[in-house]
Amino acid sequence: MERAHPKPPSKRWMKYLADLAFFAIILVGRGSFADHYHVPSGSMEPTLQVGDRLAVDKRAYGLRIPLTHIWLTEKSPQRGDVVIFDSPANGNVLVKRLVGLPGDHIAFDGVNLILNGQRVPQDFTQEDARIEYLPGAPHPLHPEPYQGPPMREVEVPARHYLMLGDHRGNSADSRFFGFVPRENLLGRAVAVYYSPRDGLSGSERWWIPLRAADGSQSDPRLTR
Repeated sequence: MERAHPKPPSKRWMKYLADLAFFAIILVGRGSFADHYHVPSGSMEPTLQVGDRLAVDKRAYGLRIPLTHIWLTEKSPQRGDVVIFDSPANGNVLVKRLVGLPGDHIAFDGVNLILNGQRVPQDFTQEDARIEYLPGAPHPLHPEPYQGPPMREVEVPARHYLMLGDHRGNSADSRFFGFVPRENLLGRAVAVYYSPRDGLSGSERWWIPLRAADGSQSDPRLTR
């Protein structure tokens, strides 16, 4: 019987190196360019519902060494971004809305956000959806009348951000764990790429942008 000849060591090493390169590309891609996120709680309702799948742009705030908080390049976050970040309290990955930039003076009275001494306007649509007109990023809020606890006025320090959930009565956010350091940001959620929420037809469930290109309005599907 003819014996099978083992592959030359050089060919085996080439295969191992090819496999290693493939996994390195996947790691770098997910760590530095794009990723997805599964919404685990209702702290961002109605904008994000439990089970929503988010498309996350990890380049939005610069390039980061994968699996670290070391940034190689930096881009400035924008007020109103829906941000994926590591909690400064326990390191858990969270998703909240960025409402306070460095230098901002922010307070919350249990219903209204006070930004640099001015109350951020709110209104209701004909469908009784509550909208907060955060400058440059109008977005839905949970319609419950009380959204406490309140927060006394604070000044956001340099390289830190203040995050709140859109369901402020059901969100452990900067009112509890404080400001989020720049190094903890992981990426910006750009869209719900699939939503199982009630009230949407089959085609409406796919790709719901979280921020209008011109900053003028939010997608009406986010309030259903």
